[in-house]
Amino acid sequence: MKGISLQRAAGYLAALAVAVATVAGAQPRTEGKKPVAKMGGVVRVTDFGAAPGDPSDDTAAVLAAIEHATKTKARRLEFPKGQYRFAPADAARPGRILFQLQNAENLTIDGMGSELIFSGTSGCFWFGGCRNITVRNLTIDWDRMPFSVGKVIAAARQSFLVQVRPEYPVHGGEPVGAFMEYDAETELPAQNGLDVYSAVERTELVGPQLLRVHLTREIPVPVGRLVVLRHQVYSYNGFTADRCTNMKYEDLTLYTVPGMGFVSIVCKDVTLRRCAVTVKPGTHRIMSATADASHFGGCKGTVRLEGCRFDGMGDDGVNIKSGLYLTVKERVDDHTVLAAHNLKMADVPDAGDTMEMSHVADLIPYGSATVVKAVNQGGPEGIHRVEFAEPLPEALQAGDVLGNATRTPRVRIKDCRIGPNRARGMLLQTRDVVVEGCTFTRCTSAGVLVLTEVVYFFESIGTRNVTIRNNTFIDCNYGAAGASGALCALAWLKGFAEPPRPGVHRDIAFRNNRVVGTDNCGIYVSGVAGITISGNQVEQASRKPTAPSGSAALYVRGSSGIKLQANRIPADKQGKGFKTTVEYGPGCEGVGEAKLR
Repeated sequence: MKGISLQRAAGYLAALAVAVATVAGAQPRTEGKKPVAKMGGVVRVTDFGAAPGDPSDDTAAVLAAIEHATKTKARRLEFPKGQYRFAPADAARPGRILFQLQNAENLTIDGMGSELIFSGTSGCFWFGGCRNITVRNLTIDWDRMPFSVGKVIAAARQSFLVQVRPEYPVHGGEPVGAFMEYDAETELPAQNGLDVYSAVERTELVGPQLLRVHLTREIPVPVGRLVVLRHQVYSYNGFTADRCTNMKYEDLTLYTVPGMGFVSIVCKDVTLRRCAVTVKPGTHRIMSATADASHFGGCKGTVRLEGCRFDGMGDDGVNIKSGLYLTVKERVDDHTVLAAHNLKMADVPDAGDTMEMSHVADLIPYGSATVVKAVNQGGPEGIHRVEFAEPLPEALQAGDVLGNATRTPRVRIKDCRIGPNRARGMLLQTRDVVVEGCTFTRCTSAGVLVLTEVVYFFESIGTRNVTIRNNTFIDCNYGAAGASGALCALAWLKGFAEPPRPGVHRDIAFRNNRVVGTDNCGIYVSGVAGITISGNQVEQASRKPTAPSGSAALYVRGSSGIKLQANRIPADKQGKGFKTTVEYGPGCEGVGEAKLR
């Protein structure tokens, strides 16, 4: 998304409104007094024809207000309190994102308690190269949710029939990027239920609100269960910041969005305070955002979350990573390699970035070098050409991976509540992290997962100096996208193999956390050099283990510098599958190895 510019129409106010309204199929508004171009002033969307409470489309008016605010370097862009409605972004909008600000500085966007209602498949706000931006006091919702909910009333080998609830009108032909099984009584993700992506060929309407879902392969879909059909999973986010500095989001609520809630790509210093991605109260919805509530890739400075509430998402509450591993395809010379991401996604390092080099057999860095120049050469393989200042290590070979050790933001997360949701509460893949005072409830995977992996997404990097303290984990890690424990630090090598020795992660501390209810381990650690587990309380672990290690309340393997102190794990308060309080698996140093059962 780098390089997207704010579209400008010929003419100033009226011409811009007409052009955008024509593209969006809206009736243009030209009424109202033309604002005076006052530098550094306050811009109100109502001055450009936006009418809160009016059912007409406000897209043209808000675009004109953004244009004016950018041109005059306004200090505030205000939405006087009310409800505003927006037509879908058409294909002419880059990325199909409605509201785009390029290189804006020192601007506060204040919703003043307003609700913004979007339609269709669109992103909401995009910021490119901006500095010192604050967005506050807004609620975002959709007039038709990007998902449907219904009960499976019949199933065949490669199709199933869903009676869709009336609040999700369907007409047939709706795409389904993913579907997931929910418990009909609790309306929570079903324990070890279906979690299926990229398997729907088409849908057809065979009766009133009766949708037949045709599959590309045979999948046994249980009759009587609820399913959530996600018509759009990724790409169309609430707020996206690309190479911005000092972004602040305060008192924002997203009830749904056809993608992620908050996305930050190669940004420096991002703060979320009292932000919520949550199921709308007073409705029968059981999902909020169709993907992550918040996602940070390749950022620097500090990522800070305070007092946030994330629930109902189709993916993680918080995902923070240094970026993507690039796999070395060819060693061109002593300073240059050709490399690519395994899914052919672009992640070009900047000049001056330090890239760590690891063999995929263990993911332990054996060398590093400073980038002089890097370009994405494009093409079907997504090849990146990366040139380094220093000579490359002799150990570097094709198949090794490069991880960006410069784009590792420090993280401070406090007093947040996450779950219920599909997948992790927090996925942490960076360095210098403190998570404290948070509550994780019914995350289908780990509440907190400290991770790096070369299985599928190839997300980096091996972590350092991570502290998870004074948090509560309730009924986590019981279903879709499951991990090995409710609180984990681990790495996945090829084929989900685990590290044979310590060193992928370093200096991890789990202190004074409370874990209550989980199918496998309460706490699981793998591949860590320097792990402290102290003052934690674990109850009702090992309720229904899915692996031999899951019968231990606390399991450690492939680690060193292990300090276990004052943990409270009463044997009489564990689950039916519980066998032992603490177990050491293979590869541990200094404690005496114990064989896996």
